[in-house]
Parts: sequence; structure tokens; C-alpha cells
Amino acid sequence: MSSWTEFLNALSGYNEVTLVGPFNTSEHKPLTPTVYVDAGNHFRSVKRSGEELLSPCVSVGDGDSFTGEMDFLLPTQKDLSDLAFVLSSLPENITTVNLRGFLGGRRDHELANFGEVHAFLNQRQRFSRVDFSSATADFSVIAFTRGVLRINLKGVFSVFVFEPTQIVLNGACRYCLPKPTLITTASSLGLSNEGWGEVEVKSQKPCFVFRNIPESPTDIDSQ
Repeated sequence: MSSWTEFLNALSGYNEVTLVGPFNTSEHKPLTPTVYVDAGNHFRSVKRSGEELLSPCVSVGDGDSFTGEMDFLLPTQKDLSDLAFVLSSLPENITTVNLRGFLGGRRDHELANFGEVHAFLNQRQRFSRVDFSSATADFSVIAFTRGVLRINLKGVFSVFVFEPTQIVLNGACRYCLPKPTLITTASSLGLSNEGWGEVEVKSQKPCFVFRNIPESPTDIDSQ
């Protein structure tokens, strides 16, 4: 699929999309509609073949970290990242975004990725979530819009927000917040909790749950 507009139109029948970034570690076989973001194109398993047509796929970026052919080339001189461009383009019917290979590397870039996800979720009208995962990072992250996330957690986890937010935290965890509690930006108040089952996180603004891996808990979200 060579057109960015065609790809976005093809998303009308889906609620989930995967974005593959520079710190992925192996070829990615698309099981959901997939965007290979700049250097993420190194992990494109089958290029423009019948197998890839099982799910809509496209590559997007400004080419600063990938020199091969790109489906949609962005300008190098721009005031937003390639990830920000993709997130801002996704239609409202996309309520789950899987980010593969966006953890690691330069800390300032990683922090900017969290900031762009916060901005993306802050603008969504429907309950939505963004899942970060990486084979090279020692943690994974689930971020969600205003609402309630129910997640099965085992081991150490932390809850962070990127703007002051009222949080309620209940369930199978060591430190609960049964009443709405104001957490400030990147506060240590949500740091180093411990879970051993289903935990419910209710937030008035986008919220990030950091968890240790190799745990692979089953997540259930609801508004």
C-alpha cells in the first residue's frame, strides 16, 4: 500500500494498529494494520507482497534513520517527530495502538515519545490505550485515556501522569488510593507499587502504568 491516504482509509474497518519503531529487534509480520516508522522499516518482513496484504501496511518517515525506499516520505525540516505525525493522523475508530521498538535509545527521544502519546490520548474522544513493548527494555508501559483501566499485574509497577491528575487505585496491590488523589507530573507518589492480581486504575487524564517484564499479564480495559 503506497499511499498514506489509502492506508488511513483502509483503517475504517479496524480498531487496532501497530507501529514499528527503530528499537524493534526482529522482523515484524503484520497481524494488525501496521505502520513502519522510519528505521522501523528495517523490520518489515515482506515488502509489498501478497502475504503483507493480509493487513494494511505502510512505511512513513523523514528518512533520517532509514535510507531505503519509503511509502510516504516526510520532510526532514519539520516541528514534530515521525511518531507524532502518525499518531495525529489516526482516525477515532482506532482505540488500541501497539508501539513496538519505541523504548530505548536516547532518553530525550524516549521521553518525547511518552509526551507525544500523552498528547495523543488527551485528544481522543473514545476510551483508548497505547501499549509500549520492547525486547531490549526491562519494562513495558500501558497508557490510557481518561477512564478506568483494569489490568492483571504481578510484581513491581508504577503509575505516572504527565499533568496533575486525580487518580483512584484499587485491587490486588500493596498501596491503594481508594479516594481520588491528586498526583502531580511524574510524581514519586505512584512509584514502586506491587501487584498480585487485578488492579483498577481510574484517572481523570491520560495515565501511564509502567510494569516489569518478562511478566505478560492479561489486560482488560473499560471506560
